[in-house]
Amino acid sequence: MYAIAHDGRAVLQWSGTGTAWLRIGGPAKELYAGPAGVFATDPKTGELRGYSGVPGSWETVSERAAAFATSGTQLYRLAQDHSAVHRWNRGLGTWTRIGGPAGRLYGGGAGLFATDPVDGRIFAYGGRGDVWTYAGGAGADFVVSDHHLYGLNPERSGVFRWSGEAGVWSAVGGPAGALYAGPADLYATNETDGGLWRYREGAWARIGEAGAGFGARADRAYRLDRESTTVWEWQGTEWRRIGGPVRSLVVAG
Repeated sequence: MYAIAHDGRAVLQWSGTGTAWLRIGGPAKELYAGPAGVFATDPKTGELRGYSGVPGSWETVSERAAAFATSGTQLYRLAQDHSAVHRWNRGLGTWTRIGGPAGRLYGGGAGLFATDPVDGRIFAYGGRGDVWTYAGGAGADFVVSDHHLYGLNPERSGVFRWSGEAGVWSAVGGPAGALYAGPADLYATNETDGGLWRYREGAWARIGEAGAGFGARADRAYRLDRESTTVWEWQGTEWRRIGGPVRSLVVAG
């Protein structure tokens, strides 16, 4: 797990035990992590830098962009003017255009998705060339797990899962404030009880309080509390403090 320090001056990596964190870089504004690597944006220039695995060693991989996303081992970006979607060619250090104008990008194990900048419809990237297929209508939020694309409808009254066919979605939950995805499970915040809920095997269960940040891997979930003062780890039965304060966190599933 990785985090941006509360003052934005450092990128931190959790040791995996106790409350020990290692500074590996910084300063940073936004942080991305996954099989594609660990990346952070510079708060002044907006450049995206990739972590080499050696503390303090980062390499610039992109100029400023409107957004970045990862899907599997691939890194994508949305042009600063939202005019095109690009994929990073790691070996060459170059970027290839794979799509036209987009509003937002969503990436995960199940693929890369982009919304139409005008009407919010969401499209799935085919993986080759610039072929995209229609997935569904606009939503208040979307998240991608290793196997599924989930969406929260514009009214935030229902959570839905995409079938893989154009426009075909199935309801999996009711009202929610925000959605999060782990590799296998879906998580949602409940505005009524202030809780964090997990969806697994067709059922929802409340696992704790909602917060300012969230991440998950395997059977473990990580939460940054509402005040951004404490990072917690959930192992299935209880939450334990592992660090904080931090500004944001990401989990490389």
